[in-house]
This record gives sequence, C-alpha cells and structure tokens, in this order.
Amino acid sequence: MSLNLFNYNNSLFSGFSSNSSGMSNMLGDYMAIRNGSYGKLLKAYYAKQDDGAKKTAGAIRRENALKKSQADSEEVKQYKDAQSDASTLKSAASSIRSNSKLFEQVEQKTTDENGEEKVVVDYDRDKISSAVKSFVKAYNSAIKSAYEQGSSIVQKKAASMVSETASNKNMLARVGITIGKDNKLEVDEEKLKTANVSTLKTLFQGSGSYASNIERKASDMASMTEQLAKTATSNKSNYNRTGNYSSFATGGIYDGFF
Repeated sequence: MSLNLFNYNNSLFSGFSSNSSGMSNMLGDYMAIRNGSYGKLLKAYYAKQDDGAKKTAGAIRRENALKKSQADSEEVKQYKDAQSDASTLKSAASSIRSNSKLFEQVEQKTTDENGEEKVVVDYDRDKISSAVKSFVKAYNSAIKSAYEQGSSIVQKKAASMVSETASNKNMLARVGITIGKDNKLEVDEEKLKTANVSTLKTLFQGSGSYASNIERKASDMASMTEQLAKTATSNKSNYNRTGNYSSFATGGIYDGFF
C-alpha cells in the first residue's frame, strides 16, 4: 500500500486549523491570568456585588427604622388623645360638681295657657340637662380612647371608672342614664329633664359624689397618659421621616456606610 503524503499533510494541517480558535482563546485566558487582568476583573465584579448588598441592607435598615418611627408616633398620638379626653372629662365633672347654683331654684318667666306671662320659681332644667350631657359625652370619649391604646395601666384606670359607674347604676338609671354597649353611657333626655333633683345632686354634687370620684380618676388618667407620652417621645427612634439616622452629628457619616 502506498502512502499519500499530500492527503496526510492536508489532513494534519486541517486539524491544526480547526483548533486554532480554541487555542487562541486558551492563550488569551492564560495571558490574562498571568498579567493580573483576570484577577482585577473578578475583584471589581465582587466588589460591585458587595456594594449592592450593602445598599440593600441599608435600605432595609432605613425602612425598618421608618416603620418603627411611625409606630412610635402613633403610640404617642394615642397617649395624647387619651390625655386630652381624660382632661376634658375632669373639667366636665369638676364643672358640674362645683356649680352649686346649678341645682338651685331660680325665678323664670313663663307663659300660661291664656298667653299671659308670669314668673315662677323652679330649677333650670335645660342647664342641668346640658351639664349632665356634657359630662356623659366626655365620659364616653375618655373610656373609648383609653381602650384604643395598648397601655394596660391606662386601661385599668378606665376600668376603675367603669366600676365606679356600675356601682351607681341604679341611681343613674333613676335620672335617665344607663350603661350601654362598650360601657358607654346613654341618656334619656325626657327622663333626665323630669328627674328628681335630690337624686341628681347626690350623683353630681359635692365631694364623695359619683362626679367627684370620676373627676379624681380622670385626673389620674390625664397625668398618667401625659407622662407616658413624654416617655414614648424620648424613647422613640432616632431616625427621621426619611429613615436617616439624625439624632447626632455622626448620623450622616453613619448613613454613608450604607
């Protein structure tokens, strides 16, 4: 058998030609590794990835801080609402308790069935009714706001007022005041305007009366919620509304790391 050198050489160099591209790529990678270019590319790539991870961590931190700050603000608002309502109840109870003239008979002009005007001596039922309704409205608001915030201490104060009201339930019913849903008071105005004044005075006049006891409890609640609001304000997050750390001069530097 004879050897065809032309075909053999042709086949040999053909193989070299087909592998030249792969060899070129391998040599290129080898040179990149040898001169350090490949290492620089890897460092740059992973540095970028780490930087992105840090920025993500910083964004999460600021978002969580913002949520906490908003929650703290809501807590403070609830305390202040409870304080305001308790102060209003204290004032309403004090007003009706200390106004001795409210339950005194006064001269009033009236018109008889013949259209003739005359003077009679009687209690000013409209003023009494207005004062009692103001008290009831303030009482209901104070109870509501106390139970809408999370402090068990404040809720116990509200429960104490509810208990005081329950112990006077029968007497209150005689003047048209009943305990309704959520321990709120309800007023029957017609019954209130015709109620026995002696019963009204017992409930709402002088020290030791129902109004006096509620006034004291409302005062305690107002003082307590005021202090709780101050404490919550001083303890709340040091992040501002954008989530940046802002309590100290170093805040900007600290944020710069993220």
